[in-house]
Amino acid sequence: MHYVDAASLFPNRGIIVPLTLNPATIATHTMTKRFWFWPIYGLALLGLVVVGAEYVASWSAPSWPARELRPIPLDALTVNVKTVFADTPELVPAYNDWAMRDRPRSIARPPDVQFRAALVGDSFLEGYYIPAPLAELVERRWVARGLAGMEAINLAVAATGPRQYYGRIRKVALALGPDVVAVFVYAGNDMMDRPFDPFSLPPLIDELPTPSVLGSVAPRTTWLLANRLRLSEIGRANKDIPGEEALLSEWMHQPAAEPVANVARHMRLNYFPKLSEKTISEILLRGDGRLHDAARNRRHDREFLGGWLLSGIIDWETGDWPVPRNADEARQMAGDTRVGETLSWLQAMDRLVAANGKRLLVALIPVGTVDPDYVEFWRPWPRYYSYSLSADARHRRLAEALRQSGLQVVDLREVLDGARGTYRLTDGHWTDRGTQSSAGRIADALLSARERLIAGPAPVRPLAR
Repeated sequence: MHYVDAASLFPNRGIIVPLTLNPATIATHTMTKRFWFWPIYGLALLGLVVVGAEYVASWSAPSWPARELRPIPLDALTVNVKTVFADTPELVPAYNDWAMRDRPRSIARPPDVQFRAALVGDSFLEGYYIPAPLAELVERRWVARGLAGMEAINLAVAATGPRQYYGRIRKVALALGPDVVAVFVYAGNDMMDRPFDPFSLPPLIDELPTPSVLGSVAPRTTWLLANRLRLSEIGRANKDIPGEEALLSEWMHQPAAEPVANVARHMRLNYFPKLSEKTISEILLRGDGRLHDAARNRRHDREFLGGWLLSGIIDWETGDWPVPRNADEARQMAGDTRVGETLSWLQAMDRLVAANGKRLLVALIPVGTVDPDYVEFWRPWPRYYSYSLSADARHRRLAEALRQSGLQVVDLREVLDGARGTYRLTDGHWTDRGTQSSAGRIADALLSARERLIAGPAPVRPLAR
């Protein structure tokens, strides 16, 4: 029983009277307290778990900005690279403390740097199997012209695309205070199937720097889980089969393409159990064994055979879905698929960069169809090559759409079309020659972008309708 001072009710009488509370009121009050207790307790417990997980993850996850850039440990990357280039140590790349193939960089712009560009892209810029990446070659050209105080920072990570490019620009590139951000788009694997949507709900977890619920509160834990659970694009794309690399390396170093029996058996057991080894062997030995010879006979611009490549060839060559036979059919069949979606991501990058008073440069990387040697090499595998035809058709449409949207575009087809020896025959990346040619064009384009920046601030472009 509760009491109240009656004097507060009856000022002229100083007596105490009992006040009886309704049992229902007491029960409601108790239930309300219990209702709020468990959510608050759960949130507090969750917060402690997140803080603890972040502390534990800090011992394994790299520091910023490395964890926002590369989804795999740098140690694992360098060990694998040194294994691949065991007989060509001059091709072993060097990585800085940001896990980038670049010289050491600083977050703050050094006092003597007059111009700073951030180059965002994938394996074309990271520069596999070549002596120097594109960013380094760009800086060399500036130095050769007597231009001092110029930086081209390499922010390229293999097996990434526009989703990661946008996050990399937002979380890292703009923090470096660049004058120009250059994003490189390859129609072979950068075309998006969904448009950019700033209001879309993020997933619970995703590889950094793409947004996720966990990533917004626990970036170290997110990096560690994405790496361990193979949630990144590079983690999902590569099928880890023990002994595969050694087996393919052994076949590659044999003096002739025969015998291929061990490789065919491996592909049947691990990739295509419904295909015969005879069918697999026939596909791999087409073109008088040129697939084997390409990986065997070159020291500079080394070619390598991976399980992903051979399985892709076999899959396409035994498929029955419609494919284009030439460029005209590719233009008709590809249509505008994924062009508008990809454009929306590039426009979002442009608005993001422009809102920070900087300039965005979009560089389009053509597929290997521009290299006559590449075209000739793949004639024995027309279905597999048809993918390049479709990608080239999308490249052309995206280039036109970008120009109509008003974005600053550099189409590297201008310097690579018809040039032999610019693309690696097996994986379709640039050779050293292709990288050199592209670097010269990009060096000029970045200087032009700098002049435009000096001329006035970049406008914030509205969404295209």
